[in-house]
Amino acid sequence: MTSVHLTSVFENYVRLLTSLCLFPDVCKTFGSGVVQMFNGTIFYVHSTCPFTLTRFTHNRVDCDITVRRGENGLLEYVEINVNKIQTRILYNGTIFVEQRMVSLPYDHTYQHVFQYGTNTKLRSTVLPLSVIWSSVGVGIDSLWVKLEQELVPGMTGLCGRPDIPGQLPYKHIFYTSSKYIHYIECLHPNTSKYITLCQENIYGYEKELYVGCAFYKEIAHRCQTSHAWRTLTQCPEFSCPGELHFEEQGDAFVPTCSNPAPRTNDQDITSTCVCPQGQVLNDRAEGHYCVSESACPCVYAGRNYAPREERRTKCQTCMCNNGKWLCSQNSCPSRCVIEGQFVTTFDGKQYTLPGKCAYMASKGFNWTITIHFSETTSSIQYVFLQIYQVRFSHNSVQFEKEEIQELHQSDNAMVFWQSSMYVQVLTSFGMKIQVQTSPDLQLYITLPQSEVGKPEGLCGNYNTDTTDDFTTSSGIVENAAEPFALSWSVGDCPVNIPKVCINTDNEIFADEKCHTLRDSGGIFAKCYDHVPTDNYHKACIQRTCTCGTGLWQCLCVALGNYAKACANQGITVGDWRRATNCSE
Repeated sequence: MTSVHLTSVFENYVRLLTSLCLFPDVCKTFGSGVVQMFNGTIFYVHSTCPFTLTRFTHNRVDCDITVRRGENGLLEYVEINVNKIQTRILYNGTIFVEQRMVSLPYDHTYQHVFQYGTNTKLRSTVLPLSVIWSSVGVGIDSLWVKLEQELVPGMTGLCGRPDIPGQLPYKHIFYTSSKYIHYIECLHPNTSKYITLCQENIYGYEKELYVGCAFYKEIAHRCQTSHAWRTLTQCPEFSCPGELHFEEQGDAFVPTCSNPAPRTNDQDITSTCVCPQGQVLNDRAEGHYCVSESACPCVYAGRNYAPREERRTKCQTCMCNNGKWLCSQNSCPSRCVIEGQFVTTFDGKQYTLPGKCAYMASKGFNWTITIHFSETTSSIQYVFLQIYQVRFSHNSVQFEKEEIQELHQSDNAMVFWQSSMYVQVLTSFGMKIQVQTSPDLQLYITLPQSEVGKPEGLCGNYNTDTTDDFTTSSGIVENAAEPFALSWSVGDCPVNIPKVCINTDNEIFADEKCHTLRDSGGIFAKCYDHVPTDNYHKACIQRTCTCGTGLWQCLCVALGNYAKACANQGITVGDWRRATNCSE
């Protein structure tokens, strides 16, 4: 297709549009060098040098987004730096975070990266910022930078600032190499200017299909026109995998077996791949197949179960129905588990604490349990049960500052040593507390049925509903663990428990040794159908990786925690200490 023919096609296409809708606070670059600034001004830059799209600081968080085009005109890479975390997207859609390749969806403390229709979206959790891009295999043909609020002071880069209407960021555009290339005049939203822009975009790239089509696609999406533009421009539709079919304008998140009714929040209209009406994507199997919701399988401990299939544990029986488990009442008492920074609520929700400080683990009408972390390690230094004035620390338990050697009994509670490692507390109202005092302090709390729905704190409210487990001290239900946990901190609480490994040797050791939790022929395999290993494996990696000294001790504590969880379900895994070289 020649540039003359492309221009003619575009002239006819523009005449079909009644208006050109420009979105404020969105910066775009597409085709071979078209840039739309935050204020709506559009211009063209032709270069294979790196450019800064936008750079700013907001609430002491730095942001820098850089792009570079390849010889085919499309973006060769995109580099997004937010709060010193580098995310790099390559021409073929591969994503690297801190130089490590990641898969989608990807969750990080500072950002989430996920599939967004036929596009990919990065949403920052520390800035009101989103970045959306479209990869076509040979390059990135379009990139959007979206601000959720105006961030004016100090903004630099080709995207400019939202508060400067109708002008370019500079009279002259300088590339990263600091060589003056050419002068770019402001393009106003009228037909002749857009035709000129079309010519600039396609010049030299007449054989590059994606360059011209990216331009037409942006105009079509901007004005929300139908798919007729593809017929007019001869641009092919996105090729959807499996049984999915393409829709020019549809929901960004499609119904799946895991989530048959996606939340409407953040559910923008975009190009997407969907299943036929009345079906959902079976995301629990390979191949992108569409099924009715009633044909969805269920998943437990990494294994798929067919519809109507049952699974049984020590405590209950569950049947797969419409992709969800229907379970009998749990005959085992629920318990809260706090193993270092790793918490499992009474209702079974698992998360990680953000800081080494003091927390309200759980509290009722006339009792409270607080945990106090060491200031130097991610381990609990002592636990305090207030009402009976019992304090637990490493290899020690005290009642009103008096050491308990074997047994302490009163009208309200009995405290005794079960073994050299465990102390048990039995209260008059039915609460049971088991404290592991060595090698690390760990806490296990079981409440009677009379306390259902009453407790508060890190352990949740014990009502069999995990959706409200992250209820803060002020009564607000949070989506994320960090603000919830911090609301239950006692005094100041810095976020200082590392989430990523910074010690390469520890990381290698952790990856190798923690793999035993996923070894299908290993000592723990018989428990896989009863206790999922994913969270225990992550905890093992994190605990061992961030361990200061005594790597083997950190590892063995993590492995022992999975063995205890198995034992709680009535599964004896055998001599795991010998099999994993862990000694008492």
